[in-house]
Amino acid sequence: MKKKLVLFDFDGTIVDNSEGIYNCIRYALSKKGLPPLSEDILRKFVGPSLFDSFSWYCTDDPEEAEELVALYRERYAPIGTTEVFVFDGMKELLKRLREDGIKVAVCSSKPHRFVIKISKEQGLQELFDGFFCPGLGSHISDKSGLALEAMKHFGISAEETVFVGDTKFDIAAARDAGIESVGVLYGFSEEGEMDAADYVASEVKDIYPLIAGAE
Repeated sequence: MKKKLVLFDFDGTIVDNSEGIYNCIRYALSKKGLPPLSEDILRKFVGPSLFDSFSWYCTDDPEEAEELVALYRERYAPIGTTEVFVFDGMKELLKRLREDGIKVAVCSSKPHRFVIKISKEQGLQELFDGFFCPGLGSHISDKSGLALEAMKHFGISAEETVFVGDTKFDIAAARDAGIESVGVLYGFSEEGEMDAADYVASEVKDIYPLIAGAE
C-alpha cells in the first residue's frame, strides 16, 4: 500500500512516555487524596485525552477531572516530559519515509506543547512535516478530526494516507476519517485490540514494508 502521507500517534507509537505518564497520574491522585490505580488501569491512560481518562477511571465530577488534569500537568511539564525514550528504529524509519518523498506527521490527542517539547528534546522535531494536536485548553480526543485536518493541510487524499497507532482509539480514528490503519503491537494495545486494524506491525521494523510497499 504505497502511501503519500503517514500519520503517527505519539505516545506508545513514536515514544514510550509511560514512566512520565504513570508518575504524573500518581502525583495528581495523591494530591487530591484519591486512591492509586492499578497498572492495568494506568496503561489505559495512554491514548485518550487526560480529561476523558480521569473521568472514566477516577471521578464522575467534571470539575474534579479538570483539577486532576491541572495537577497532572503541574508535574508533567517540568519532569514527566523527560521520562521518555524513542522506540528503537523509529528515527531511522522516519528518515527513510521522508527520503522516499512520503510526508510524515504526528496526529495525537496529547497537547501540542508537550509533543513539541518532547520531540525537540529527543531529536525528533526535524523528522516530521507537521504536528496535529490539540491546544492545552482543549479536551479533544477526536483524532479523526485531526487526521482530516492533516490531509487537508497537505492536500493528500484519504486513499493515499495511513494512520499508524497502538490503541483502538487510533484504529477507530483512521476508520472514521476513511483511511487505512497500521496497528502496532509494541505499544499499549490490549490483546485483540489491533484485530480491527487493516495491517499489523509487531515491531518498528515491520512498518516500512507495509507503508512503502517494499519487501
